[in-house]
Amino acid sequence: MKPAVIILDMAKGYGDASTYAPGMVERIRRLKDVAHERGVQVFHVHSLRRPTDNLPRPGHMMVGTEALEVLPEMGPVDKDIQIYKRYLSGFSYNDLDYTMRCMGIDAVLIVGASTDNTVLWTAADAFQLRYRVCVVEDCTMVHRQDEPPEVKEYALRIVRNVLQSDVLPLEEALAKYLSPEALAAG
Repeated sequence: MKPAVIILDMAKGYGDASTYAPGMVERIRRLKDVAHERGVQVFHVHSLRRPTDNLPRPGHMMVGTEALEVLPEMGPVDKDIQIYKRYLSGFSYNDLDYTMRCMGIDAVLIVGASTDNTVLWTAADAFQLRYRVCVVEDCTMVHRQDEPPEVKEYALRIVRNVLQSDVLPLEEALAKYLSPEALAAG
């Protein structure tokens, strides 16, 4: 197994660290640091919009703006690969799959926002593209405050039951996917 970490929508255009679930940014940073220590590739994937997209929130995540920058708490990004998605999934209209296949990656740990949106669609696409999938449950959240709390669990149930993929808390995901033993077993 050769894993990678996919960090979704952790960019300035979605708010600062305080707009995410308590402790989430720190947990994702821990995952990223462990990945770097163990030679595992980290991808930052978030939306990129153009004026021609005619989407409901004009100006949000617009090309050429600071909104596209990774949250400072996720930096530095010099060892990471930044890829822009054009719609809901991290695989939407970009070269994420091609890049990972060229690197021999066959498993993904998915984190970020929003569990019932980008995380779910990315997990589904990764599953359909035949990657081994793990959503790190305490490193995701539903980013719309008007949603009931069970929405996150419903999305994670789809990942577990329909995609038959792992949904694990950070420490279990680190042990299963990024431990020296797991990486050596390849």
